[in-house]
Amino acid sequence: MDKEELKKQIYELIKQSTGKKKYKQMDVIKHFREKGVPDAETKAAIRELIDAGDLIYTYFGGSYIELGEKAKGA
Repeated sequence: MDKEELKKQIYELIKQSTGKKKYKQMDVIKHFREKGVPDAETKAAIRELIDAGDLIYTYFGGSYIELGEKAKGA
């Protein structure tokens, strides 16, 4: 899977779970590990999405990944 496709799938996973489930970084890594994606590639894709403002880390007793302000249209 190329990096852009991986980033798109990570973003969609987080988007679809909004309001239902909060994903930790490790949850996302495990999800894509099952699809055969190396952990390092998933981490790099998450980092790029966070750096771009598409996703953000939030903290509620643990660090979670959520849609960023850019993605929410703010």
